[in-house]
Amino acid sequence: MRAAVTVGPRRVEVREVPDPVPAPDETLIRIETAGICGSDLHLFDGSNPYANYPRTQGHEFSGRVVAFGGAYDGPVKVGDRVTVEPLIWCGECFPCRNGRHNCCTKLKVLGVHTDGAFAEMIAVKSRALFPAIGLDAELTALVEPISIGMQVVTRGMVTGKDTVVVYGAGVIGQAALVCARDRGARVLVVDKLASRLELATALGAEVVAQAGRDDVPRAIKEWTNGEGPAVAIDATGAPSVIRAAIDAVAPSGRVVIVGISNQEVSIPVIEFSRKELTILGSRNNTGVFGDALDLVQRLNDRLRVLVTHRYPIEQAQEAMTFALDCPQDSEKVLLQISQ
Repeated sequence: MRAAVTVGPRRVEVREVPDPVPAPDETLIRIETAGICGSDLHLFDGSNPYANYPRTQGHEFSGRVVAFGGAYDGPVKVGDRVTVEPLIWCGECFPCRNGRHNCCTKLKVLGVHTDGAFAEMIAVKSRALFPAIGLDAELTALVEPISIGMQVVTRGMVTGKDTVVVYGAGVIGQAALVCARDRGARVLVVDKLASRLELATALGAEVVAQAGRDDVPRAIKEWTNGEGPAVAIDATGAPSVIRAAIDAVAPSGRVVIVGISNQEVSIPVIEFSRKELTILGSRNNTGVFGDALDLVQRLNDRLRVLVTHRYPIEQAQEAMTFALDCPQDSEKVLLQISQ
């Protein structure tokens, strides 16, 4: 089969590789469409601490079931379109024993620690299958990134009574916006790029603020009548933005950090007790993948605005380079792998 293999920083080769053979607890899937995630771009450019070459990337995808490697009694049949929770966990460590398999000490993510979906076929754990009823291939590939937003709002305990500020309007920030709005929260979105703020408005943001042009702290204060938001979400990983979120959030509020970087954040210790803040990390998802699928099924074609570009697998190098170098022009970039 063909696979787009990242062989080094900013270098992808489309190669012929052996077809995968599913183990007894696995299912063989023919990939239709796969999304390029921000973490894919960090692995592509070599900045991801898990970067290990050569690697077939990709963990957001849709596909059709080809065969089961062993006995399977779930709802999926051969030929069905599915989405896949791309996490492989041990089930034995402390997080797994406490229902937090997204924090498994031996966690493997498809396309990061093991070969992923930028290929014509993949073998995945059968327990990870979710039938994509009523969705086309593109929308099915959006379920995984929406699940990251679902985890964010779940960690932040977002309700319909809350005001929420989302810092960063990339796909994960947009996913957090969509999930918060689905719970009835009011949402303000902050980003440097006007194009991303336009998309946030289309997806339900009540107010947007452009960093570097608008007085963002003042906009947030005015929007919240001086109180600050109940929940502040960082989807950037930038230390200055995390500090801004802690400064902006209301006393007794929640700050959820889903952005990723290796940088350090300096916060005066008094801020934690003065406001009695709840500060939460958010990683992948745990137990909410089905909720994300339900949300995509309900919103359906309204979410297609997230997809801005489509490339065939033969142009994987061009697709990754464009997504990395032109964030002002792109949101979700898809690789179209088979029909």
